[in-house]
Amino acid sequence: MNSVKDKALSLIENLTNRASKLTKNQKIAVGAVSAYFLYKFIRSTFRSVKSLNGQIVFITGAANGIGKQVAILMAREGAKVAVADIDKNKADEVVNELLAEKLQAIAIHCDVTSIESVKRAATTVRNHLGDPTILINNAGIISGKPITDIPIANVERTFKVNVISHFYTIQEFLPSMLAKNEGHIVTIASLAGLAGISRQTDYSASKHAAVGLDESLRNELRSMGSNVKTTCINPYYIDTGMFKGVRTLVPLLKEGYVSKRIVQAIKNEEKVVILPKLLSITYMFRAFLSVENFDWVMELTGANRSMETFTGRT
Repeated sequence: MNSVKDKALSLIENLTNRASKLTKNQKIAVGAVSAYFLYKFIRSTFRSVKSLNGQIVFITGAANGIGKQVAILMAREGAKVAVADIDKNKADEVVNELLAEKLQAIAIHCDVTSIESVKRAATTVRNHLGDPTILINNAGIISGKPITDIPIANVERTFKVNVISHFYTIQEFLPSMLAKNEGHIVTIASLAGLAGISRQTDYSASKHAAVGLDESLRNELRSMGSNVKTTCINPYYIDTGMFKGVRTLVPLLKEGYVSKRIVQAIKNEEKVVILPKLLSITYMFRAFLSVENFDWVMELTGANRSMETFTGRT
């Protein structure tokens, strides 16, 4: 206990010393960050939201968890939803729920690791609903093992599902969005894409890649003068089967909350979202912490031990 207390006091002292030693440019940077957050607050308060009515939405990994909940929420707001998943039977179940509510949806078999499967899925959605106006790359997997225990085949599959598939879907659907000068590409990434976590080397690396893809795509679209939007969602652990067994000091996020927040971010055309919002402060202050101190924060929050009890889906 004394060790933890000493480390906490040391961290506070370190932050205080760093703040007092900020250069003029660094103080300007801090002020700019503060002004940015004030701007974001004002903008989010008064901005007009995008209507989902009539939008054509293609969601990968939509037969379970977050993907399923987002599909349901968007359909209830008038969107035409393509529920794409490798498990066609479960995708059918989701669509049957929506059809029972007299909503518009179709189920599509889609193995996102196969470019041929993605192309077939794209043809199906175009034939039945039209060109997607919103693409949500949601499918994801995790191994949860130490790096020496992960078969290379599993590493390759993790990258195919978590990031390479994004190239397949974006290259398939972005051209029509560019032609119409409207559309929205949503990346469901992770906080593990912003900070490396123990026993998540393959998952974290793939999510870092997904975050980088989103940022590069956003700037590419901006440089083109395109009106196509992007949103990158970076949630903490979500209380679904995928992360069953993980334990940290920060409570797991509820599926319903994350799903509603994703839909809200799409409607508000937010660029980057960190969930829970409190953790965005941690990453803002990361620039002022030494590597050693940030690693200690990861230990203090239990992040680096969170996967030791992991029993979720792989």
